[in-house]
Amino acid sequence: MFNRVRSMSFSSSEMDSLAPNTSVELLPTELREVYENWKQSDLTPDRYSGSVNASDWPVSIYVPERYEEGYAYPLVTWFHSDANDEDQLEGVMTAISSQNYLGLAMRGNQRMEKAGGYRWDAESGRLGNVSTSELLHLTTCRLRRTYHIHSERIFLAGSGHGADMALRTLTQHPEWFAGAILLDPFCEHGSLLNSGIEQLRNKPVLMSISRSCALETLGRCVRTVRTLRNAGAPVDVEMTDLPVDPASSEARMVDHWIMDCIAREALV
Repeated sequence: MFNRVRSMSFSSSEMDSLAPNTSVELLPTELREVYENWKQSDLTPDRYSGSVNASDWPVSIYVPERYEEGYAYPLVTWFHSDANDEDQLEGVMTAISSQNYLGLAMRGNQRMEKAGGYRWDAESGRLGNVSTSELLHLTTCRLRRTYHIHSERIFLAGSGHGADMALRTLTQHPEWFAGAILLDPFCEHGSLLNSGIEQLRNKPVLMSISRSCALETLGRCVRTVRTLRNAGAPVDVEMTDLPVDPASSEARMVDHWIMDCIAREALV
């Protein structure tokens, strides 16, 4: 099995062709009513707006080389750093753990003409003419048709402006995610939405902050940590001398942190 697949947001028949064609008639009787109720809810991808369903935004997925169908994998949704794109996912997932997680990444919503690549503009919150969070949710739902993803262990993660986008997405829909990993965020305007603050209670967050970052950035990060903690979100802060390279051995902290979250969850 290939450990990375590139696609255009799995909106075409490409993704559907990977999934088994299960008929409702084959389901146990006691599950049919539940399935039909789900089909009529807003959780099913088919009920999204046409523009979201038809989006062809580039994405990448990461699948462990020794993928086990019987195991429900945590999913790491990665928002890449500046001057990169969705292909950064493979290096990041290999650095975090080559076996423990499935990975998903989408291309940033702002092209960097001079530096090359792309970056995330959290204040916009859109991919072309669709909502980033809606397209992410739709893509995740379709991914779950093919791969065994633990629905309560979907983590957002990002670096730099990608971390800002991860934080914005968490505050938009905290009910969709288990927590967030923010590597050297800028915590700029638009990354923390006041409308979702009260729903972040018990949503764990890991934030790395470099001692070499600008004082303005440090101040914004400190205020963001205080806001999150006041909302009841447990925030772990990791101070580093230099910004974390998400494709280096430093990224192992993400694996350790997620596994600690899962262990704490098991004790509750």
